[in-house]
Amino acid sequence: MQRLKNLCMVAALGAIVMGGCLLQSTSASAASIINVKAGGSTLSSALALAKPGDTIAILGTVTSGSVVVPAGVTISGTAGKGVINFSSSTGRGLTINTKGSTIKDLELYGAADNGIYMEGSGNNLINLKVHGNHDAGVQLSNGAANNTLTKVYSYSNADAKGVNADGFAIKLHSGVGNTLTDCTAEGNSDDGYDLYAAHGAVTFTRCKAINNGNCGGIKGDGNGFKVGGVDNKTPGKAAHLDPLNHVLIDCTATGNTGSGFDRNNQNGVVTMTGCIGQKNGKNNFNFPLTGAPSALGYSVTFGKAIMKNCTSINGTNNITGATLSGCIGF
Repeated sequence: MQRLKNLCMVAALGAIVMGGCLLQSTSASAASIINVKAGGSTLSSALALAKPGDTIAILGTVTSGSVVVPAGVTISGTAGKGVINFSSSTGRGLTINTKGSTIKDLELYGAADNGIYMEGSGNNLINLKVHGNHDAGVQLSNGAANNTLTKVYSYSNADAKGVNADGFAIKLHSGVGNTLTDCTAEGNSDDGYDLYAAHGAVTFTRCKAINNGNCGGIKGDGNGFKVGGVDNKTPGKAAHLDPLNHVLIDCTATGNTGSGFDRNNQNGVVTMTGCIGQKNGKNNFNFPLTGAPSALGYSVTFGKAIMKNCTSINGTNNITGATLSGCIGF
């Protein structure tokens, strides 16, 4: 009898079934699932309780103010679905400034600023719809590095003047190693993807930029993939070019009001393979060899882009600053 009691005590510590006992683990490191639903626990209260390894499950549609995501936490829709309405926020929706978190299978909308803002590293955004926010749908800045975005659809984001709300803003001192795969930016008031003043190269694979530059009559620059920008935002440092070797593979830019693929003063060697520009308002591919950025005040010669097996359809191009091989429509 004493031996059975001892075995049950072991079960209490390890969730082991023994001698008819079934007890949940009391280990402090055990992961938990915290449910959030309308009329139940709020997202903010769930995040306050969450520890690394925990999953916050969004059941149906919930409303939330601005929240900060702690390290190592997963926020997920259930059965592949879940909606967070940030229309009561006064700033950003989700802020992720730590490491190792995953946001997946969700629709997020209505934030007063970015839908998702990140300065952290090693985070994952998977299978998301991010829309109707009042700045960029997704922004990575100030050291955000080695983050992976997969199947994120950022659309119909617009700020009051139209000049800030990109689909994806990987800019303003974002770090190295950020990758986007199968992502789409559509109908945002400014650019599809904006890499202005980034500090690390970005890799895009099978990403799309569609009809950016006009969101319900709010109009901005409207470039599909804007891959550069003079850095004049570093305190105590003069405006300067920051050469970055961005990589774009099998990406498409269609119907944007500006250029589909735009150098925007990027002095690094941008490599585009299998990319398609079609019916963009300015140029399908805009990679001039020289320019005079207003922030610098003098003319520069840019690093030559590399274009392999790219296609231009129904549009003009400026490719004096690119080397082409196997390309058609130019």
